[in-house]
Amino acid sequence: MKKILIVEDDKDIARALSLRLKAAHYEVVMAHDCITGTSIGIKEEPDLIILDVSMPGGDGFTLASRLREHATTTPAPVLFVTASKSPDIRNRAFEAGAVGFFEKPFNAHEILDCIKRTLDPA
Repeated sequence: MKKILIVEDDKDIARALSLRLKAAHYEVVMAHDCITGTSIGIKEEPDLIILDVSMPGGDGFTLASRLREHATTTPAPVLFVTASKSPDIRNRAFEAGAVGFFEKPFNAHEILDCIKRTLDPA
């Protein structure tokens, strides 16, 4: 079973996304800030990481960079979610190597499709 790390400070969003992912037969681990996200990411060795852009203890871009420095998380694709409406944030996400970018409120089906294409390419 593929493991997905969700790092999202909004616990309701994280919980809802976790339920959708578990229903789609993914294992889910969660963190609600960048510091915990770093330690859980290194310990759990996820197959994919979903990062909120703005969180306590740092931002998703910094966390993605930190996780890429560790052998256990370097290969994990990253998907960003954000409530920000900044026009350049999408470009920043893809420049950081994102496989997906979604603005809140996002469509859970679209995120699941992105994850399936990334983790289970046909």
